[in-house]
Amino acid sequence: MIHILLPLDLFRVSYDVAVGRPYSRLEQLLLRLICDDQGDEGRTFQELRKAFQVHDRLLIEALVTLLREGWVAMVQNDQEIRYVATAEGLLTTSSGRRPSSLRVQRRQENIVRELMEGQLARQSDLDLVTARDVRRKTNRGARSFALTERQHRKTLNGGETEWLLPRNAEEQQWIRRIDSNARMVSGRYYLPLRVDLDKATVLGLPVNWSHLTSLILEETEQEYQNQSLASGSAAQERFDKMIKEWQRERDRVRRSSVQAAELVTVPCVETALLAGDSRRLAERALADATTHALIVISQLDDHQVARVIEVAADLRSRGVGVDVLWSCANDEALRKRLVNALGATRAKGLKGKVLFNRTPTDALADFVLAATDKGPVAVMGTGLLSVAAQDKALSPAVLVRDVRGLSNLALLASGWWQGSPDDNAELAASRWRHLSERWVEEAALSGAAPCTEEAEASWNVPTPDVPSPQPVNENSVTATLLVGAEGPAARKRLIGSSAAALVSRRLRKPWDSVSLVGTAEEWVVGLDTPSVSALALLLRGRVAAELWTQARADSDPTRAASDWVPIPNEDVKRRA
Repeated sequence: MIHILLPLDLFRVSYDVAVGRPYSRLEQLLLRLICDDQGDEGRTFQELRKAFQVHDRLLIEALVTLLREGWVAMVQNDQEIRYVATAEGLLTTSSGRRPSSLRVQRRQENIVRELMEGQLARQSDLDLVTARDVRRKTNRGARSFALTERQHRKTLNGGETEWLLPRNAEEQQWIRRIDSNARMVSGRYYLPLRVDLDKATVLGLPVNWSHLTSLILEETEQEYQNQSLASGSAAQERFDKMIKEWQRERDRVRRSSVQAAELVTVPCVETALLAGDSRRLAERALADATTHALIVISQLDDHQVARVIEVAADLRSRGVGVDVLWSCANDEALRKRLVNALGATRAKGLKGKVLFNRTPTDALADFVLAATDKGPVAVMGTGLLSVAAQDKALSPAVLVRDVRGLSNLALLASGWWQGSPDDNAELAASRWRHLSERWVEEAALSGAAPCTEEAEASWNVPTPDVPSPQPVNENSVTATLLVGAEGPAARKRLIGSSAAALVSRRLRKPWDSVSLVGTAEEWVVGLDTPSVSALALLLRGRVAAELWTQARADSDPTRAASDWVPIPNEDVKRRA
């Protein structure tokens, strides 16, 4: 057994948690009735019962709510209790706003990012050591015992962390605002691991980082089986002693129970399997845009840029502002052509404005997001800018209206814009950060606070960030947002699963970097890349079954025999 260190970066994320809720329609009407024409004597319970004709329990609960908030007071007149509006209650009704008890708390959370593939976790879910600890105990630098750092990005998009930030659903807490860029904490941090090369096991990894096992075993085999660091060497013995002391100290500290971290999962209103349907789904969403629209493209090319110009012109003619965030293949000639073509979207004479990045972004995602009179709407997936000739290509997409998920999507986009070196990028970053905050607050104050369900208390940490498939209504569809390294991690989990069958496909151009991996129960759709700025989708429910059927349909005329390839999997081979 060899002890090694997994290198980490530590970030401090500042965010606002809002506490409270809007009041029910009954509570609003009750407050209004007490305020209106109450005179000096107020209203009796009997008068209120007669006016509302509801069960006494409901009326009492509503009165208790208003009394606790200080908007209604009780006065006794002879033997009768009357309810009168306070000055604050009168001010609330006269302002015309919906009563709410919103309070905001400023918080901070430490988030770590492992430096092999860039996955995130809460610091409170892990037990770390510092480079100073290792130096003091072993007289050697921590890098002597550390795995190789493969990720070198030193910034963290606030939108990547939303699912990790604690909030209490029972107390109606919700994330109101996250600072766009987290502050990196100075110092070097490590997660101690134990590697058994004989049994091919790695102990100490969080469950949702378990796919790192093969990488860790491979590097440990190569780098740590030498004379100075092999098990039993003087340096390794000092290091082992330090880790054992650290382990004993850690075991004496009982970890506090916190809400389990869960990636954002949203219900999907509509789904599409083929590129033509995905394109029409995106067009419908953008047709509802009234103020702003965002188009994010992972692999822009000459064909798609023509579609962008058409879509932007239509939006601008209706007075809608358009932001286009794109990336492309590493080709300078292509980049120049795309920038020149996008410049045509700035044609004068149209009401709306257009903004686009001139330097290809690190963001690797495909979606359109629109601000409408009915709230945000987005279409995520592939084939959103396809042309008619590609209508029958398999390119799944989903339409989403869930405010929590889309506010997080807008916050992610804001961080991506902020990372752009272009002069005008800050304007777009500010716009989508503001919309994200506005949407989530409006949803909360309208009675649909976007909270994460409170997990059962547990001393065992951490829990998987992508839960195993759960039974769902056969007609429902959900999409889990896989940010950064979570996409490749989900792919590896699927490939390593014991599914009876599993297929993979790399889509044809113009989405040749987009891949599909799936079973009859779940699919991962998005770019097959460990980029921390990538966004993939984990699709479950009806759409997974439909994708499975479409993938295996022999009657699909667009599918070449080599398009769909079984994933090598020992368990699958045994079942076969």
